[in-house]
Amino acid sequence: MTEDNQDMSKNSLNGGQGWEALLAEAHAEPEGLDFVEERLENRIGLNKRKKRRKRAIYSSLSTVAAALVFVFLVNTNGAFAQTLSRLPVIGQLIEYIQFDKSLSRAIENEYIQEVDLTAWDGDKGLGLPYVLADAKNLVLFFQLPDDFELAADEWAHIYLKEMREGRTGEKLEGFAYTTSSLSPEGREENHGFIMQRYHFSEGELPEQISFDVLLELENLPREKSEAPVGEFAEDAYEHQMQEIGSFTFEVKFNEFAEPIVSEFHEQLSIRGQSITLEEMRVYPTGTEVSFAFADENTSWVKGLDLTVAEEGESVLRGSQGISAIYKEDYSGMTVFIESDYFDKPKEQELWIRGLRLLDKEEEFITVDLEKKTITPAIEGMELKKVIKGEEKANLVFATKVMGEEAFGAFAFDYQDEQGNTYTLKNMGTSSSQNSWMETHITVDYPESGRIILQRVSSPLLILEEPIRIPLPQR
Repeated sequence: MTEDNQDMSKNSLNGGQGWEALLAEAHAEPEGLDFVEERLENRIGLNKRKKRRKRAIYSSLSTVAAALVFVFLVNTNGAFAQTLSRLPVIGQLIEYIQFDKSLSRAIENEYIQEVDLTAWDGDKGLGLPYVLADAKNLVLFFQLPDDFELAADEWAHIYLKEMREGRTGEKLEGFAYTTSSLSPEGREENHGFIMQRYHFSEGELPEQISFDVLLELENLPREKSEAPVGEFAEDAYEHQMQEIGSFTFEVKFNEFAEPIVSEFHEQLSIRGQSITLEEMRVYPTGTEVSFAFADENTSWVKGLDLTVAEEGESVLRGSQGISAIYKEDYSGMTVFIESDYFDKPKEQELWIRGLRLLDKEEEFITVDLEKKTITPAIEGMELKKVIKGEEKANLVFATKVMGEEAFGAFAFDYQDEQGNTYTLKNMGTSSSQNSWMETHITVDYPESGRIILQRVSSPLLILEEPIRIPLPQR
């Protein structure tokens, strides 16, 4: 490790004593690792659960076959439990994250903090042996007790209830997080670890925090009932959740490495819309790029197709290393490009290869369920099917897209013509076929037969030549 890396590595394990020996022991191939790649889905599987849609969030973690991804913004209540210390096993953690190059590099560079915490709710305990943190990102490694058992049809989940500034007790907001979960098979292979990643898009992580989490068991039905194709389905599948306990942790971080800040204020014109590259901040965990969108734009910029290139070849795209969070009023967005901890990159460029534009005059549409019409008419979108039940209706929209593209088309809230607000009962998107994507939603059937939907995204427009932005080096 270089002297520069040593200077920046301030969140190291206590003194680094015995580190090489620990790594050697931890990297020794454990028994039973045959076909380990096939079990990757059970080791770092991720689940999805929507909490509050304050702004658009795009997960920066790759989805695996075992589960979905939970991404939420946080605004909830808390509870308190006693915090004690325990003895974690670093070798188990290294084995758990060995498939994640970025996290593996963080541990190899000793950029990890041992906190050795256990929180209690009655006789139920939950461990937090290690954390990774810089000013923009936080990784929590929870660990279930050794005697925690999962039945064949149960999954263990940990949800954040509230996070607070440690000194003032003020609730923290303006961040997103993803969380993994555990299946019975993964319980043993993952050594009981459940990992959560936090990205602080608005502001920075305080040096001291306290937070409450909820441990729940999800009981999956042994058989899932489904309505025949083309028929109306009423809540065919419902999860059953069992609360195990609420746990509170208090963590004081070691000193964070300072970011390298580069200001640009460079104005770009893309498809007639004004986009300003404001600044870049380079942290140990990656590079944060800020964009602003002009008020006079005729369209909302609902997404940028981004890639990071080295020597003219793409190395990072979309969900595989790039996350984006929009301001609440869509006046700008922040892009975070993940990179290996202290792994000095080659010369890199951020490419803007395309974007999603939503005409401001076509953001809200009136849907007539009886006539199956959309007003105003949207080019490349049609109401394909209306299936009416007793009090609800399933609607199927078809949208012209490029290739196999798929995206969420509507907001979760909608209105009737009297201005009353409702929440969609269900919303799903199918993979596009012959360049047509289908969006399925379930609504309460309105008395007038008409509802007002808010469009939140649009098909991707590809640029003939990408816009290339050099990324600063650490």
